[in-house]
Amino acid sequence: MSLKRLIWRRQALADLQGFHDWLATIEGAKPKRVVRIIRLAAESLRRLGDIGRPGVGEGLRELSVRNAPYVIVYRFSGDEIEILAV
Repeated sequence: MSLKRLIWRRQALADLQGFHDWLATIEGAKPKRVVRIIRLAAESLRRLGDIGRPGVGEGLRELSVRNAPYVIVYRFSGDEIEILAV
């Protein structure tokens, strides 16, 4: 089994930074931990492939992040997985 290539698009990275920055303003929110949980969920796509549910747009998929109120929007194509937004 080969691992898929994970590509983080600019919007998805901006989303992560925005979550981190916002959570950093909340006492006890642990922003680094939340971002790590989101990244680990995305990494699971490399091994498991197309495990999310169909998304709103054509060809889009969504993966709910366990233990966090976030959804990863991605596109799965061959050996690549594009993370489009969180």
